[in-house]
Amino acid sequence: MLRPLTRWLCPTMPPSRFDLILFDLDGVILDSRTNMDRAWRAVQSEHGLATPFEEYFAEIGRPFADIMARLGLADRASAIETTFRRSSTETIGQTAFFDGMSDVLARISASSVKVGIVTSKDEIRAKLVLERLDCKLDIILTPRSDLRGKPAPDALLYAMALLHTDPAHTIFIGDMASDHEAAKRAGIAYGHVDWGYGDPANDDCRRLQNPQELLTLLGLE
Repeated sequence: MLRPLTRWLCPTMPPSRFDLILFDLDGVILDSRTNMDRAWRAVQSEHGLATPFEEYFAEIGRPFADIMARLGLADRASAIETTFRRSSTETIGQTAFFDGMSDVLARISASSVKVGIVTSKDEIRAKLVLERLDCKLDIILTPRSDLRGKPAPDALLYAMALLHTDPAHTIFIGDMASDHEAAKRAGIAYGHVDWGYGDPANDDCRRLQNPQELLTLLGLE
């Protein structure tokens, strides 16, 4: 659920050097590997693909069409994506959040820090996931034709522009090298979650061992 952009600062909360925190969804908030594995098996069955799930999974975070191109499947990308989305949607409502993330997001959204989602997941599935969270979000960005997907910085820059937030006071939380690269190209800080699915591009980032560390990062505990 989106909330108005104008908010009063809460005097009981300690100040944070970050005014805006943006999150990737899969591998950061949502533990969706099983859901994606199931959807890829449907793709393999319906389209006669031998490409292992692990090869697809190594590329997640990028736009689906880009992943297909990197796997040599560009000519079949549209049909494959239709199958993948259909299968994924069937169980996305039962896909679990990582332990502690729901509570941490609620704490952050109740503070003076603005909160947003920047994901490569399509709008329909993203909404099915996010409506289960008990928190308010300032912005939700899903793939759109006028913004390049990660690792391009477009969505991060767009979010900051809409929320009137300077890059110096913004951090992006992700779990893949493409997330790290997008943050670097946007000129913002990057936090890498070690409970996610991939590695950062390099060691130039804040490593997070558990969701509770997000509160410490923002000065909320």
